Amino acid sequence: MQRGLLRLRRSTNDWLTVRCGFAAFVPAAVALVSLRKRLGVPAVVTLPAISLLPLAVAAITPLSKWRYIAVGTAYMWAFKVTWELPYEARKKTQRPVHVRYPIRIDSLLGGGVPPTVRLQRALRDPTTVTPLDRAVAGIYASWLVPHLILGWILLRHPQFIPRAAGRLAATYHLTTPFYWLIPTAPPWLASESSGEMNGEVQRVLRHVIRDLRNQPRRETDNSPGNPSGSMPSDHIAAAAITAMALSEIDVAYGVLGWSYVVLASFAVVYLGEHYLIDVLAGLAVAQTVRLAEPFVSPFVRQLAHVLKQIASSTTKSSLVTGDGHP
Repeated sequence: MQRGLLRLRRSTNDWLTVRCGFAAFVPAAVALVSLRKRLGVPAVVTLPAISLLPLAVAAITPLSKWRYIAVGTAYMWAFKVTWELPYEARKKTQRPVHVRYPIRIDSLLGGGVPPTVRLQRALRDPTTVTPLDRAVAGIYASWLVPHLILGWILLRHPQFIPRAAGRLAATYHLTTPFYWLIPTAPPWLASESSGEMNGEVQRVLRHVIRDLRNQPRRETDNSPGNPSGSMPSDHIAAAAITAMALSEIDVAYGVLGWSYVVLASFAVVYLGEHYLIDVLAGLAVAQTVRLAEPFVSPFVRQLAHVLKQIASSTTKSSLVTGDGHP
């Protein structure tokens, strides 16, 4: 009996040590990533630090609804940073951006003319901002919808949240290697900077924002984040994997989810933010995550079990050291 308690105490103390290490890592990683530009921290250091942050948050947060919120917030910040890093690194190395290949593919898909050009020719007035422009920009700006839906699932159908949240995170992060490997200019940038598509494609979203702010109309701007992160569309990938989760809960919810995917796909192409091939690639990423889930799930469950042991180490420690009576 005493040997068993000693073994349990030793194992619990080990987990507690690991938990303390993660607790120290979280603020250090946040500071490092936040100050990376000022300190000149290279991507080879920033990338692993930000990638480990959600796991560290999971390891130090007790299992509850707040844990999902905390880990989800960490994942989204991690995605934002990993989405920006390729552009930051490319600016230092002057690595060229791909421009022509998506135009060629979209021209094939659009019967000789890229769908973005067709849509803007047919539906836009290039001299002004129309009600359609505002409506479509509103759809595009609703990229937080998948996260709001996760919040609703957490409240109403919590049994679905581990899979839904895990697949959404995997979908986001599966898009980021493409931004390193094939940095691709979106239609508006290819049109404005390189004169592709006869310079016809405008960045409608920019004009809508300036119209709302009553700012003068200009054709160029300094886009924050990663203006060469067009391929694939993480916006569509996230919407599609969320629609899949909704379909598992109820067919009617699935119809609503896929309706949003269709609207968002139209929005990103019409606004000049993505090519049609970017949309299709985003759908392919979501489908890849869904198909890979059965193969990855055993490893994920083991990792979740370890993180649960670490997160609960404080409670166990109090029980075996005399604060409680097992």
